[in-house]
Amino acid sequence: MTHSDEGKIDRWHSEVLDVHTWSDHPEIKALCEKIYLDAGINHLDKPGNRKPKKSAKDCLRVLLLDLYVKWLKDPSLSIGFSKRAESYKPGSRYNGLFIPRKIIDVEKCLYETGYIDELPHYFNRTGQGQSYITRIRHTEKLRSHFRQLTIDLHDIDTHKDEECIVLHEEYVPGDTDKNKDKKQVVVDYDDNDLTKQLRSQLQSYNSLLRHTFIDVPSFIKPIFNRNIKKGPRAGQTQVISLGPDNKFVRRVFNGGTEGNWELGGRFYGGWWQQIDKELRPKIYIDDQPTLEVDFNALHPNLLANETGDPLEDDPYDLGELLLPDVLTTPKIQRKYVKKLVLMAINSDDDKIAYAALRNSDRKDKLGQSLTNEQLAILLIKFVEKYPSLGDSLNTGQALRLMGIDGRIANLVLDHFTQKNIPVLCIHDSFIIQFDKEPELRRILDEATYQETRASLKHEIKNERIIHKQRVWGNIKGFEEPRMMEMFTPKRVNATSQYQARRDKFSRWLEQIV
Repeated sequence: MTHSDEGKIDRWHSEVLDVHTWSDHPEIKALCEKIYLDAGINHLDKPGNRKPKKSAKDCLRVLLLDLYVKWLKDPSLSIGFSKRAESYKPGSRYNGLFIPRKIIDVEKCLYETGYIDELPHYFNRTGQGQSYITRIRHTEKLRSHFRQLTIDLHDIDTHKDEECIVLHEEYVPGDTDKNKDKKQVVVDYDDNDLTKQLRSQLQSYNSLLRHTFIDVPSFIKPIFNRNIKKGPRAGQTQVISLGPDNKFVRRVFNGGTEGNWELGGRFYGGWWQQIDKELRPKIYIDDQPTLEVDFNALHPNLLANETGDPLEDDPYDLGELLLPDVLTTPKIQRKYVKKLVLMAINSDDDKIAYAALRNSDRKDKLGQSLTNEQLAILLIKFVEKYPSLGDSLNTGQALRLMGIDGRIANLVLDHFTQKNIPVLCIHDSFIIQFDKEPELRRILDEATYQETRASLKHEIKNERIIHKQRVWGNIKGFEEPRMMEMFTPKRVNATSQYQARRDKFSRWLEQIV
């Protein structure tokens, strides 16, 4: 039974149901009330004195809102909807709105009354391939109601009561035969003083992001079409929203059921982590151009500092071409040395590192063609140049090092959050309004020293205008005027659509203050 005239549902062009989507907007309440009765969902709420934390009407609101958000972003986008009761655990910290399994019955009512269409789930009984949950999407019957709404993404909280401190059981550094069946499973955990502090800090940061206008002025629409390079969807296109629905940041730890909060702890989320790195210099924060400051070879430098033999130059530059018939320029060779060294730091076996490099990008034919023997030559040369790092490779250092850079990032973000200054984090790099770049670099140095008792090099990644200015004052070293280099990013021409998005955000901000 098919109700849709939008064409067939594309199983791959979908996003998992977000059970933290919520709004108390009067338009949404009115639409829910109408469909609640029309689809017979009211019969799922049984009368009685014991009321559940979330009723069928509440489940309906979550479903309708998520369908509406997807429709606003991309009308062809569908939702991955699990019909397994264990997918909805009201007592779990990862189900902050306490959405119960009753949502499965609500979805069934919507389907049977023609409000949504379905692509049924698929279960691979052989165990050799993937299984897929059901996909659902709005039909014209529902879209006709959507078109009458004036509510936009700013009026919808897509992360209502969502847990931002996440604990994983497994970490998979590369897509290899050895670990392809491992999954990252979220773990419920008991709070302690550390998790409460980290959550409070991150909630403040997310609140700041929600009240900050972050966009790319040259974009006509607030979306980015990203080409997927790895995984089962390699070669396909993913639509990434640059809107308020995609700014939520989580901190993911990998200590598993033992609750080791020293492992992992990086910040994930925010559309700035999902777009191509070439576009990041075009990001504006509150209508101001930005600069991105990046740690140089962070993990190799962390390891080298621990050995007491810090690196003096670019660790990925091995000088002479080692595979001249394959890697034909120093720039190309450096690219693969960097990939290989990072894979070797993450992996616990050299062959896993080699396989992970080949599988990192399905469009990279050169990378896929490199043999174990060729990659071994590069790795041997790297260890010859930096013998102190030899014992650190292929020993599974990734999670411990991520713990260090996650703590550094937390110090940086918390400092600026307390000053109401938004900073965007991409693991080992940070984006900030251009005039605040000097303070960012100072805080990076302070946070790094506090965490490691050592210094780490960092640099500005953007193409920029460099000019010199005389600086003096009552600061040591500047009693007499000194010429200092100042950086100004290249400005981006703004589209009229960007200006309209900026003005809409400003109006929304004025309404809620």
